[in-house]
Amino acid sequence: MTQPASFHIQFTKPTQSGVFGIPRMFFLANAGRSMSRKISSCRWFSLLICACAACLLNGCTLLRPREDPTRFYLLTVPSAPPAKTAERLSKRWRIGLRPVELPAYLRTKSMVVETGANEIQFADFDRWAEPLDQGISRLMKETLSLADNVESVTLNSHGGEGLDYEVTLRVLACEGVRGAPGNSSVRFALRWEVRPIGMDLTLTKRGAFTAHLLAWDGKDYGQMAQRLSAAIADASGAVAAELPAEAEIPAHPSEAKTAPRP
Repeated sequence: MTQPASFHIQFTKPTQSGVFGIPRMFFLANAGRSMSRKISSCRWFSLLICACAACLLNGCTLLRPREDPTRFYLLTVPSAPPAKTAERLSKRWRIGLRPVELPAYLRTKSMVVETGANEIQFADFDRWAEPLDQGISRLMKETLSLADNVESVTLNSHGGEGLDYEVTLRVLACEGVRGAPGNSSVRFALRWEVRPIGMDLTLTKRGAFTAHLLAWDGKDYGQMAQRLSAAIADASGAVAAELPAEAEIPAHPSEAKTAPRP
């Protein structure tokens, strides 16, 4: 009889696999990446702890407030201003000082220094303690009031009553000039106009003033403010010298008497 065909079953060693036939290497690689992320996170955390500890040991200098290096300066009356003479004039003028006019580049609190041809520098930490136009007006008032032929000075005048003359000032320059070492100076210049109040406008006087060369060390901004103060005081003296010296106010047009016809 013919033998029935035999069935040969071969059992092989199971392959390395995970759950549901997913290769075990997949799980190992995924676990490695997870472990790497944990190690990296721990490393950054350790660095952060070390940085905080260093700040504490150094007194937290990064968080300590820093001193503001900004300095502020004022225009002041010279230490020895001229005094009024003992002899009183018959008439002293009541002056109205209009708001000082400044060029655009001087309308800043930063002190200005010319450093070259057509080049200026605005000081970062050296500033005027008040707007420059107001400082010049204040100093002009104080120094004009010391003139022998001036009775009083009113600021921000607009031709009001009770004044004899009105003064207009247009500043042309008010800055330091930095040159070679030992060759720096300050510059101050203005145009002025003295107009009689309620009188013939043909009596209006106009002129210009430029301060003499005043040396400056090019570094000390307090010295620069002092030199400019002296220049402004000289300018007020020049303006006061242009006021009439006569004892009586010129006749007002409405008060002038008409000469009788022959």
